[in-house]
Amino acid sequence: MTVRLGSMTFSDWISLPHDDGWTDTFVFRVSSQACLPPYAYVPLIKRLTVRKVRNLRCSMSLWVQVDAPGEWFAAELRRSLQGLQLPYAVTNGEMLEFVDFSYPPWLGVSNSGRPPNVEDEPSTVSAEELLCLQALGRMVKGKEEEIASLADLSTSDVTRMLYDLEMRKLVVFKRGYRIGKNGPIKSMPDPHLLWHLTRRGTSLALRSWGVPKTVTFDRRARGERHLFHLIGEHRTISRKWLAWLKTAWPQVDVWAGWSEVGIPEIRVVPDTLAWGRVQGYETLFWLEVGDDHRDRATIEAKMRKRFLAALRLARRTRVRLVLAILGPRWVQNAASWAFENLPDDVAVVMGRWKHFGELPALEWGRVMRD
Repeated sequence: MTVRLGSMTFSDWISLPHDDGWTDTFVFRVSSQACLPPYAYVPLIKRLTVRKVRNLRCSMSLWVQVDAPGEWFAAELRRSLQGLQLPYAVTNGEMLEFVDFSYPPWLGVSNSGRPPNVEDEPSTVSAEELLCLQALGRMVKGKEEEIASLADLSTSDVTRMLYDLEMRKLVVFKRGYRIGKNGPIKSMPDPHLLWHLTRRGTSLALRSWGVPKTVTFDRRARGERHLFHLIGEHRTISRKWLAWLKTAWPQVDVWAGWSEVGIPEIRVVPDTLAWGRVQGYETLFWLEVGDDHRDRATIEAKMRKRFLAALRLARRTRVRLVLAILGPRWVQNAASWAFENLPDDVAVVMGRWKHFGELPALEWGRVMRD
């Protein structure tokens, strides 16, 4: 049951017993399937726990309860929250122990009493329709096949649902405008008609992520804004990476993925980052869409830099890495010089960007090309 603290709302509240005392713990629930990368939740959680909110309940602690099939999502969210100015715990599932907190929370001789409950509004959309709204909520605008890939749904189902959502005034199919740092640029209309959320659709997506009505959450699309100037092929390939992976490697579990993910402590931004499991190993699938307008030396240097960044991300949470490069053959030839002596838990695959759903076989420790 949702609870309120000042102007903020949380998924629930519990009081945990420990050493003859009781915690005052607010719960924030996160799903890895809600079309947001773990890093997108960090500014929201910090906003929910600002000083004036903590002052209303000086004993408060926070439990971020993650629903995810593997360990990486929760581990990256926990790492990104380091420095949060209150005791917090991030767990994968509904089990919490006192040692999970970042530092010991306040303990009272009795529990502090449950905050006021907030009546949850009944859902007006199905689970699949909500995924469409969530995908668009981060993308801001997009095509049916892009939404389908990021929401892990079929394009035919998404097309049908979008027209139904349009009838309910939750989405709109329009031309729109290019997006700059300060918002839409009215003098630069989009060359294509794309799907957008309406205000009501945006509100549903925000509430599904646990965003209170009093809080803005523009940073959910911070990474995606880098794609707004790429109206054509590059953006579509990036957003279709999950569908591409599942078509090429049906034996691989692909759990979630996000285009243009800004990653703390990593200076470069992958075109798309997907996450899943290969041969029993939790794995990251980092995509780079090759730039065919750059020279060979620049491509080689760029791919070496991106590879080292991707390897650093995989190493810090001890997962495997598949780095994929999609581009023309000459881009693949130039990029191949960036990889030498690959570790046994890393694979590099290269495919052609006009051949959707085609990738070479994956072999650990090797560079494979189509």
